[in-house]
Amino acid sequence: MNNALLVMALGILSTTQLHLAKAMQRQGIEIYDRLQARLKRTGEPLPGDARKPAIYVAGVILNQVEFVYAILAQPFGPPALFTSMFGMGLVALMLYAALVMKESIGRLEAIGSGLIVAGTLTIGIENLWRQDYDRFQMDVGAMLTVLLIVVGLAGLAMVLAYKRGSVNQIGLVFGLGAGALGGLDPFLKGVGQNLGGTPGFIPRTVPGMILFVSSFVIGFLAFATTQVGFARKAQASVLVPAYDSAYIVLPVLLQTFLLPSYRLYWTTVAGIGSILAGVVLMRAFGRARGIG
Repeated sequence: MNNALLVMALGILSTTQLHLAKAMQRQGIEIYDRLQARLKRTGEPLPGDARKPAIYVAGVILNQVEFVYAILAQPFGPPALFTSMFGMGLVALMLYAALVMKESIGRLEAIGSGLIVAGTLTIGIENLWRQDYDRFQMDVGAMLTVLLIVVGLAGLAMVLAYKRGSVNQIGLVFGLGAGALGGLDPFLKGVGQNLGGTPGFIPRTVPGMILFVSSFVIGFLAFATTQVGFARKAQASVLVPAYDSAYIVLPVLLQTFLLPSYRLYWTTVAGIGSILAGVVLMRAFGRARGIG
């Protein structure tokens, strides 16, 4: 098999497993309801299907071992070729949500998801032709300021959505918040590993090590945010596409404003526009059902 096709196949397997893992976490999230009922010791029957905890645990495990595909693909092609397939996983998730979880997916939501897939694939494939930017040129002070603003705004939006209690709004806002945090995880790792001018698997400077370690905290917060959204009954077919949107768009915007050598192409603008249009359509879908 051609090496490029092998890397793309591994990329598709990786993103499919990742998205199905998130769907399974949503499907089995009633484990929290069962734990609460057990802690209250009311003597009443525990709610939910008894198989749900097993489904949830399987989803968490699949989510945590997904990185193996990237390791397998590394010798055969550039990382950009592997990550360019990220949007394809959303197709598997929507099918699983509709056929297995019986989530109601309307025409506008399907179109919105399709636009998000098209946008993420456009930006992903575009990365194949981009040069490898020197991230140590980035102004770390400005980057940290922007990151604090992003995290602060995301946190405020999630608190407001949580209090309001709208299922669709929680799915959208928590998905965007988790995706923003998830997108910062590899971004901070890359910056930390490149600070000092000499890339390395382990950062060579103290600031780089701080950013590198912080990325793991950010990654855990992204995972926890999705779990809270699912626990609040957000649909996987709403939360995960929103997650994908922020995961792809935020690093592009950060590099545009903070990395002097980074350039926007017409394909970048088209990809971001397609993603944003998809998010808007999915929000319109929620309002049409009276749950937005």
